[in-house]
Amino acid sequence: MKKLLTFFAVLICIPFILKSQSVEVTPFGGYVFPGTLNADGGDVRFLGNAQYGGMISIGVSRVMDVDLIYNRIDTKADVNIYSWNNSYNYDQVPLSINYMMIGFTKNFRVNPTVSPFIGFNLGATLFYPKEDAGKQYQEAWFFAMGMNGGAKVYFSKRVGLRLQAQLLLPVQGAGFYMFAGTGGSGGGVSVYSTLVQFGFTGGLIFRLGHIQ
Repeated sequence: MKKLLTFFAVLICIPFILKSQSVEVTPFGGYVFPGTLNADGGDVRFLGNAQYGGMISIGVSRVMDVDLIYNRIDTKADVNIYSWNNSYNYDQVPLSINYMMIGFTKNFRVNPTVSPFIGFNLGATLFYPKEDAGKQYQEAWFFAMGMNGGAKVYFSKRVGLRLQAQLLLPVQGAGFYMFAGTGGSGGGVSVYSTLVQFGFTGGLIFRLGHIQ
C-alpha cells in the first residue's frame, strides 16, 4: 500500500517538477495535542506526543507550491470499552500514526525574507500498532485531510525556517473496530467519527534549483 501511494504521488508530481522554478526540502519536528475518537460503546483517546517527518515543496509559480509530505506520530491510545453487560474494559495501545499526503501551499511574499502561507493536503494515514499490541490490534488505513498555516523565514537564498500550525484529520468513513483482547473479552469499539489532531511543527528549509 505504501509503495502504491508513493508511486501515484511521484506520478502526479512529475508535471510540476518539470516546470518547477525551485524545490524546498524541509525536515521537521514538533508536537501534536491529544485527540479523541468518540464511538458507540466507548472511545479511543490518542495521547499528545512528538511528531516528525519531512516534506518536498515544488515551486510551480512564485506564490504556489505542490507538497509531498510524510508525518509520523509515535504515541499511545487509551481504548475505553463499555460492554453490553455494563462491564468496562481499558487497554493502552502503543502505536504510530503515519500521514502520507500531497498538498498545495499558497505563499504570501511580504518581502524576500518573510513569507506567510496557508496550505491544504489530501492523502492517507496508517494506524500501526507496535510491539505486542500488534498481536491484538490490526493496522488500519484511512483517507486523510490536512490544513496548515504559518510563515517561512529565509536566512539566505538557500536556507530558511518553516514554522506552522496544522490540523490533521483521518476520516473513518466505513468504520473502525478495535478488539479488546484482554481477559478473553470480545468487546470492541466501532468508530464512525473523525479524529482531529492539532499541533505545531518547525523545520529547516533547504532550497534547491533556480531562486527568484
